[in-house]
Parts: sequence; structure tokens; C-alpha cells
Amino acid sequence: MWKEAMWLGLPKCELEKWNILEGDLTGRFAYYRCEAELPDGCELEIHITANSRYRLWVNGQAVLSGPCKGDKHRYFYETVSLTGYLTAGKNILAVQVLYCNPDTAVGQYDERASIFGVVTPGGGHRLAAAGNILNKKKEIIGTVTTGKAEWKVYLDGTFYLKSNEITMNLGAICEEIDFRKIPEDWKLPGYDAGEWKEPETKETVFIDSFSESVGLVQRFPVKKRSIPLMIEEADGFIEEMETSQIHKTGILENETLIVPAGEVKEILLDAGCIKNGYPVYCFRGGKGSKVFFTYFEKFISDTKIIKRTDAENGKIVGLTDVIVLSGKNICYEPFWYRTFRFLRIRIEAATEEVEIGRPVFQKTSYPLKAESWVKSSSKWVEEVWKMCVRTLENCMMETYMDCPYYEQLQFSMDTRLQMMFNYAVSTDIGLAGKALEDYHYSMTPEGLIPGKYPSAYCQIISTFSLHYVYMLKEYYQQTGDVRTVKKYLPDMDMILGYYDRRINEDGLVGRLGYWEFVDWQKEWGQSAGIPEALAKGPSTIINLMYGYALKCAADLNEAVGRTGMAEEYLNRQSNIVSNIQKLCWDKEKGMYREGPEFAQFTQHAQAWAVLNRMVDKECAKRILKKAMEDEKVIKCSFSTAYEWFRAMEQAELYADTKANMDRWIGLLEQGCTTCPEEPTEGRSECHAWSALPIYEMICCIAGIKAEEPGWKIVRIQPNLSYLPDLQGEAVTPKGKIQFSYRKEAEFENYRITMPEGLNGHFVHEDGSKQVLCGGKTHEIIKNKN
Repeated sequence: MWKEAMWLGLPKCELEKWNILEGDLTGRFAYYRCEAELPDGCELEIHITANSRYRLWVNGQAVLSGPCKGDKHRYFYETVSLTGYLTAGKNILAVQVLYCNPDTAVGQYDERASIFGVVTPGGGHRLAAAGNILNKKKEIIGTVTTGKAEWKVYLDGTFYLKSNEITMNLGAICEEIDFRKIPEDWKLPGYDAGEWKEPETKETVFIDSFSESVGLVQRFPVKKRSIPLMIEEADGFIEEMETSQIHKTGILENETLIVPAGEVKEILLDAGCIKNGYPVYCFRGGKGSKVFFTYFEKFISDTKIIKRTDAENGKIVGLTDVIVLSGKNICYEPFWYRTFRFLRIRIEAATEEVEIGRPVFQKTSYPLKAESWVKSSSKWVEEVWKMCVRTLENCMMETYMDCPYYEQLQFSMDTRLQMMFNYAVSTDIGLAGKALEDYHYSMTPEGLIPGKYPSAYCQIISTFSLHYVYMLKEYYQQTGDVRTVKKYLPDMDMILGYYDRRINEDGLVGRLGYWEFVDWQKEWGQSAGIPEALAKGPSTIINLMYGYALKCAADLNEAVGRTGMAEEYLNRQSNIVSNIQKLCWDKEKGMYREGPEFAQFTQHAQAWAVLNRMVDKECAKRILKKAMEDEKVIKCSFSTAYEWFRAMEQAELYADTKANMDRWIGLLEQGCTTCPEEPTEGRSECHAWSALPIYEMICCIAGIKAEEPGWKIVRIQPNLSYLPDLQGEAVTPKGKIQFSYRKEAEFENYRITMPEGLNGHFVHEDGSKQVLCGGKTHEIIKNKN
């Protein structure tokens, strides 16, 4: 069907009408309409894409947004059935298209950069669609295919998206719209588009056979999206809040609110938890009235610590959209989804009264189905679990995202952790596979991946490339997918080669260039999260991160039969850890210094030393305990806690992670519904890297892990160090494992039901193993004597 479709674009007369130059199109919208008079019972399935983003409505009802985030090498399209939206009579397909000019986004503070997570090859506001309309007899009675059907277009030159202090790091997506100047009801069948223009027909969507035969590449290399459509579910606010400054209006109970002419009303709403959504606001009257919509995650205070829900003592700071009403009946829907728990609506009525209906929204996210679950008589377990799963869900859209409110970008450090959390709750690895492909396409010629991708501008965080290596090893452990490993092995070789070229005469990696970020620490505030040791020489942390990546690479090369490369990488790792041992071990402190000549100590360095197996178990216990107990040792933040937990687990000190877990438990008392970037002083209130308890509860406390790649066999080694009991289900690619653990005065009881086709081992404290057979329930009793 695509073979008949053409790309549509703006005719020059639309630019001339607004006196807009070609280079001034970024952040602006074009509206496309296609009308069809239909009998009852028609069917329509459509393929659709646009440059750079679109949102599709049918007869005024929102359907979906797209295209799925890709890059200049992969331009995706969506396929969706519109049958349920069609009616007898006139039908309207309405598509709002945003253009993001790639030449505009050169830095993250650009006012006109539009949406940073959208990468485009340029080419202006374009639309492509393909689909035939079928009647009840399955006969073709019409088409919406661009280049064949009669589409019309209108360029909106009245406003463009722009950024402010809130949106600086995610792109300019605040809207300021004067509905007196735009065709507000253009999505509806009753609108008269007689003066709209015929779009300019560009090139074919799919390349012609001759061009393909001689290797020519399309400007838009269109391909079917590899992940499912985002969900959009009807949702709403659960409570209207009141403060001494903002009084309740009753809009939720009464379904409507009237603001008299010349008056000002403020509405304060709570969605119950942080969500992503497409809001819808319906108004009647109020010509010239201004309405402000402020979306925010929490109430904040500059002078003291307050609960996230403290509306009385906290102030409101957030992303704000502004509209001016036309006086007609309108429904305002922001083009891009908004992230919020709280919403303040301020209505400044002009010379006539304003009526606003009850605000609603379509909740949206990747369709992750969290199948694993846990609960315990310790109340915090289930509450922390729900908080973390909600965090993961909010940070999954067309890519993984560090946070949905601010950057909305796929950072590789964050993504590696999200993939691990994803595996713990679901067998859906679609987004994980897409992330690996995204980073593969992002590779720079010198051998690093950008710190985040897709992104309209390139930012390299040189340490983050190592996380791509970790995630590839962990993907293989989850899936056993050798074919994917082979595809991306050259990327791994390039990254490790880049690091190898930075080894100095002392045998350690020195300055990497770009942003050598490791962790947000107060001590490293002046260096923007870069270990201070790098100013004086090598960093122990970065060298051991590199050493661990070399071990991951050796394992992957061994798995695909490249034994020579596996041996080379193990030799490189051995040299790194030997030089760290020789140059950075501090006998007096009994820990590893942060550099050969830099007497700073961190939990990070001790953890990475343990993970590189530089010390035996008893020494590992000693250095980790010192790193816990010494107040001067820099502690791991939420973002680097994963390695700390893994080191503690490896050293058989998991019971001592309770002090770390208390940081998540404490979030409940602070009124958190998702995990913030940090427990205190964090900017983002919903940050993917902080959902670590998902992994800990399933893989460490329940103790359920793949013993061999692809879950050929499972290893179960529970750890109830700080829980009296735990029960739940852990999803695996072979089915769900049901478990129920409890501690009694004299014994511990473990009841495990294995799915058919999955065998495993129960590992006792002394290291001995007990066979677990698929399809059977096993009850294991351990006496405490």
C-alpha cells in the first residue's frame, strides 16, 4: 500500500501568507485534513507517519501520536485501525504536524529547538499516509492515501513552541496559543476548510525500484515501528485541593465551573500520583480571557523540607501552557503529553464569563504489563514495590527515559538500569531491543556512543559508553540471544578500543575527554559529577568500570566463539586491576584510594573492586564495611546504588543493605508516589535509575535469577535478612515462579512452585544446591540451629 503513497508538504504560498522564512519553521504546526463521505459500516486501516511528529484525530477524537522515535537512518511509521472511529456521513481525518528543524538544535538551551528527543533529516512539515476505505462487502470505496486522496493543509503562523527555565533541558514544548487567531475547530466535520491549500506533493514514500537497485538511500528511510503503540486510557483527577490562597471550586463534583466576567479563579487538582497524560480542557465563552495551566510533580520550599503534598507551605513551580479563549466552544488539547501529579489552572476572565468543564486526560505510556509482584507482612514492601513499578512505567514511552518531566531522553546509564528492572517484572523485551538498536545507530566514528540517544543534538558522556557494554551482557543473560550479541559486538570493540587508547604510562586509563560523569556528589559539585581524582591523574572508579566492561566483553566473546578476543579482554582486565592494586591500594585505610596520588575514598571504588574480583570474600567484607562506617567515605547515590548492592551481595553482606533500603522506605513518609532522582535535593520527582528495589526484591530478596543465559535453568537463593516473610510471583521467559517464604522462631520455610519446562537450583547458605523440577511445588525447611 505504501508503494502508491507520496509525501505531502507545505506549498510556498502558506509560508508567504505568514511571511515565514524556510529556516523559521521549527516549533511550528501544520494542520492536515482529509474528508470522506461514508456509508454505515465502513472499515479503514491506515499506515501513517510525518516529519517530525504528528497527532491524529478522527472526527475530533484523538487516536494516537507518532512517529515512533528513530533517527536519520530509521524513520518509523504506525499502523492503526480507524474503523471504530468512523460514522455514517462526513468523516474527518485531522493530523497536527510539528516540525523540528535539525539545524536549530545545537545545544540544550536553544529557545527554538522544539523537542530534543526527536531526530529528523529536515525537509519541513511532511505527512504520509496509506489506507483504503472498505464497505461492508470489503469493497474499496475510497482512500486516504497521500498523493491519491484529497488532503488539504493549513500552516499555523500564529505561534511556535518555546522554552523557559523549566523546559531548558528537554526542549521547547510550552504552548502559548491565542484561539482568536487559529481555526480552533478544524478537527471536526462541521469545519469549512474551503480556503485551505492543496499540499505540495514531494517524493514517493518508498523508494522506486531503480533507485533501490543502484543503492540510493531515501531521505526518509521509512520502516515499520518495532514496538507496540503507546497506551492511551481515559483518566482524571481524584481530588480538588484547597489552601489559604486557593479555595475549592467544586469543579470535580459539579462537572463545570463558571467564572464571571472580570474575575479570577484558580483550580488546584491532584491526580493521586505522577502520571503522563494528554489533557483535554473544554471551554464555552470567555472571549479574550487568559487561562494558565501549570503542571508540576510536587510542592517545593526554598527554606525547609516539606512533604510533596504540602500545598499550604509549598510553592508551585512548573511547566505552564497559556491560552487565550476565542469566545466559541473549544476543547484545548496540548500537542505533547504532559507529566504531572498536580495541576493548577488559573482563569482570568475578560469581558464575558468563562465556563470550563471538568478537566480530564488520557493517561499514556509504553504498554508494559508488570507480571511480577511481591507482598509481605512488612507493610513497606508492597508500597515501595508499587512506587518503583510506577516509576519504571512513567519512564517508558517510545524509548526509555531518565525522567518524563524534564529531559525525556534515553541516557545509556539510566537505560541499562531500566532494562534490568524491566526484566524483573515482564518478559516484554521490545523496548530493551530497541534501546540496543538505538545506541548501535548512534555510534560515533571515534568509538563512543552519545550519552543520550535519540537526541537532536549530540552530547557525549564518555563513561556512559561502558553501560552499553553492561547492558549487552545483561541482555544476553536474559535472552540467550546470540544473534543480537553478534550484531553489536563491533560496537563493544570500538568502545573498549577507545578506552585502551587512553591508557597512560602507568598502565591506567587517564582523561577520556568529553563529560567523564560518574555520580552527582557534593564533593564533586565543582566538576559536575566527575571524580575529583581525574584532575590529578587516573580515577580508580573509571578504571574499574572499564575493567568490569572488559570482563563482560570477554564473556560475550566466549559465548559467540571468539575465544581469542575473550582471552585478550581478560588480559586487558588483569592488567588494569593489577595496576589499580599496585598504585591505589591504601594499606593504612584498608581501602582503595580514588587515584594513585589522590587520598579520597568512595563506596564506588570499593564496590567496583569487589565486582572485578580483586579481593577474596573476607577482604571484600572488610573494605565494604569500612566504606559503610567511615563518614568521610563518599557514599553511592541512588544512581550508583546498583553496583553497591551487587558488591554487598557478592561479599555476603546483603543484610547490611537495609540501611540503603531505608532511603526508599523513607520516601513513603515524604509523600512520594514515584522514586525521585535523589531522596532529598533531587530535581526530578520521577527518575528511572531510582527504581532499584524492583530488582532487589525479585532477584535478591526473593533470590530468583537466570543461572544460564536465556533462563535455561534458574537459580533461587532467597535472602530474608531484613524481612520476616515474602511472597509473590516472578515472571520468567519460561513462565511464572510462585514463591512464599517465611521465618519462624526455629526454622525458615520456603515454598516454591516452578513452571513447566523450567528446572533450577535452590542454593543453601553453605553453597550446596537442591534441584528444583519444573511443574512441581517444592517445600524447603531450613533449621536455624
